Amino acid sequence: MQHQKEFCRFAEVYGRYNLVQERVAQALAKRVEGGCRRIVDIGCGSGTFYRAYEHPFISYLAVDISEEMLALHPQRAGVEKMVGDFDDPALFKRLSKRDFDLLVSSSALQWSKDLDLTIGRIASLKKSTALAIFTSGTFASLHKVAGTESPIRSSEETAGILKKHLDAKIDILKYKLYFKDTLSMLRYIKRSGVSGGERRLTYLQIKRVLENYRLPYLEFEVVVAIGK
Repeated sequence: MQHQKEFCRFAEVYGRYNLVQERVAQALAKRVEGGCRRIVDIGCGSGTFYRAYEHPFISYLAVDISEEMLALHPQRAGVEKMVGDFDDPALFKRLSKRDFDLLVSSSALQWSKDLDLTIGRIASLKKSTALAIFTSGTFASLHKVAGTESPIRSSEETAGILKKHLDAKIDILKYKLYFKDTLSMLRYIKRSGVSGGERRLTYLQIKRVLENYRLPYLEFEVVVAIGK
């Protein structure tokens, strides 16, 4: 998985660039009721949801494919860390044997190779869920100027998959993040993790963006699902 390498490469500076992910985690955490005391967080990264979640818990299992990211996740009594890939059925076999009442994933599942299959596996656990998934509305204007297509799914496709498997309340969140110049914006894209760490723009496409991108911000679009 190409994006894993870039997440690892920028793990130490990730906290300086995940501003939108933090905002998404906060929005997700506000939608979660406090009755859930045993939590599993898949694709946890450096712990954005963990830091946003204000309710007491008995156990918190932080799962991520990157050991470097897990090393940055806060550690305290009740927190357990596990290396795991949400595209691997073995992870869900392990989770099916654990006692928990809430499965969370914030700003990670857009990179699932087969989201329909992954959400189906999540639903099979029959637990409360809180999911936030970026969509192709993210960086929409930039992709238009660069002449590229988003590597992630549309909000319609994402919401359709969620509704197929889960009885969930669906919301669409939109954000804008402003930059002093286009170069700073491109640097953010590379290091934020939102792009999955994939170098998708060629030299000519970057040149096109630097010359023609007129907006002082990047757009972000996220599907949020709370349900079971």
